[in-house]
Amino acid sequence: MKVSRNRITTVLTSLLLSSAALSLPTVAEETAKDKQQTMDELWGDSSLDKIKHASAVRGAWFSQDKYSMFIHWGLYSMPAGEWKGKTYYGISEWLMSNRVADIAVDEYKKLAEQFNPTDFDAKAIVKMAVDAGMKNIVITAKHHEGFAMYHSKSSAYDIEDATPFKRDPLKELAGACADAGIGLGFYYSQMQDWYEQGGAHLPWNSSKQTRSFDKYFDEKVVPQVTELLTEYGDIRTVWFDTPGSMTKVQSQKLVDLTRSLQPKAMINSRIGNGVGDFKTLGDHSLSQVNHPGLWETIDTTNNSWGYAWYDKNWKSGTEILHRLISTVGRGGNYMINIGPTGTGEVPKMAEKGLLSAGNWLKQYGDTIYGAKGSPWGRAQAWGDITTKANKLYLHVFDWPANGEIQLSNLSNKIVSAELLNDTKQKIVSEKQSNGWTSISVPIKKPNGLIPVIALTLEGEPKVDGTPGIDPSIKTTLNSAFANCNIGCTNKEIRWMQKFGDWNYANNLLNWEDNGKGEWKVDVAQAGDYYFEVSYSADEVVDFSEWIFSFNGEEMMLQALDTGERKNSKRQGKGRTLYRYRTDAVGVVNLKAGKQSITVIPKGKVVGGGINLNAIHLTPAQL
Repeated sequence: MKVSRNRITTVLTSLLLSSAALSLPTVAEETAKDKQQTMDELWGDSSLDKIKHASAVRGAWFSQDKYSMFIHWGLYSMPAGEWKGKTYYGISEWLMSNRVADIAVDEYKKLAEQFNPTDFDAKAIVKMAVDAGMKNIVITAKHHEGFAMYHSKSSAYDIEDATPFKRDPLKELAGACADAGIGLGFYYSQMQDWYEQGGAHLPWNSSKQTRSFDKYFDEKVVPQVTELLTEYGDIRTVWFDTPGSMTKVQSQKLVDLTRSLQPKAMINSRIGNGVGDFKTLGDHSLSQVNHPGLWETIDTTNNSWGYAWYDKNWKSGTEILHRLISTVGRGGNYMINIGPTGTGEVPKMAEKGLLSAGNWLKQYGDTIYGAKGSPWGRAQAWGDITTKANKLYLHVFDWPANGEIQLSNLSNKIVSAELLNDTKQKIVSEKQSNGWTSISVPIKKPNGLIPVIALTLEGEPKVDGTPGIDPSIKTTLNSAFANCNIGCTNKEIRWMQKFGDWNYANNLLNWEDNGKGEWKVDVAQAGDYYFEVSYSADEVVDFSEWIFSFNGEEMMLQALDTGERKNSKRQGKGRTLYRYRTDAVGVVNLKAGKQSITVIPKGKVVGGGINLNAIHLTPAQL
């Protein structure tokens, strides 16, 4: 895509004048009195209900593609999590930050003099993405370190001007994506730029801060985003990050710029202030519940986004598929990251996992691309479900030892059932008198990472959303599906184990003396079930008692201190480092049919009570 210089000038002039005319307070003025924001606060307010701006035309590809590659690559890929002999565990792309190694600008920029990634091969990376089944690539054009990974005319702190490499890898990637017919997007850190004064490396109330955010924004951000939108052909995604306390006017300015230069491009919610096209969940967040609208989960092939020399925790092809299928099953898109090394090489184990998943997608990709979320709104005990029109695709993560897969409360008649991994095998479905559907499958698991059963229904699927208790295998009831009837809160919390390594848990928490939580369930088969509880608690809550009721039968949990710690070095602003455990409580006899499972505190609640994450029920015959 080529845009005339006159048009660019007109757009920039219009944007600058509109900003000046409003005379709103600068971000520096707004945040001068604030303490440094935590990492998750930097993501800004991007609530799902505010992200409704994608047109049907602009969002069509997003609804279809479902699966993309993220690439985090920059100067940080060279030290790879280590500085002056010390390893900083966590996400390596934040190494320069004053929250990690706190590297001075003059020291850090010397990395550019050594950055010569001669192993970078744009065509090979694009081929890998295509072979992995991905439909788009989003790469870091400028991360928080402030270094442009392309030839920027607005700053000499870029890969072509400041390094021995003397090439524009984004230009090469754009050409390779165009040749392969897959989408290209650019990540751009709009608020944080640790190289620049005014770019949020220094707290706004620091005496060392010499430039306003507004000046940095107008002199670097707007020109660089303009370059990315005009010099690299058609751009499918503009992926912003950490808006922090940017004003809505500033976020909207970048939206208007994108709309004028790349009208078909989609913008993620981390533009801030609710003006994006689609929602990006928190880093590594795998949702337990279905969400409406357009949204994505972002994940990594190991733990760090940028390359980290010590991070060998690679995901297998099976695990990648589980996470992809579960995300699509909740109605979202999945984007998983690779972090090339300082020489530009993709780690072999990251490639191996992606290509393994890609081989499966070559055969069963139709169950993913263009698919919608499960009508049950949650995972099943044995796997997860995606849908297309009158088709249900049952992805079986745990193949049943008894040859039976159970579906609760499906109203539709099943026209046909087929095992996609082996179409010669006979699959029989039968509607039970309890409203459940039993699907008979071969005892032996078929070949392939994940077996898929395709059900063709009479009409689009209609289900009763009541969570079912499977008669054959363990059923987990997450607290996301519980009602807090009185005296407690249903909430997702998040915390870091290592720096930037986010963990998430849905909970019933903030208990009061009269608190009561409830799961409404449908039990397929009466009988005895092992009952377990997953929760966290601190030393104040240690030994507290909790009563679980099952149609008059009661079971008692005595909560134990799980090792929660407030004011941990790993968590800022007095937040809690959570530790969860699962306790076996006992065996409970359940009747068949719809019923309630409730939990209340016994006696007076101290310290807000436990954080109740989930309960588990497993047929006792197992």
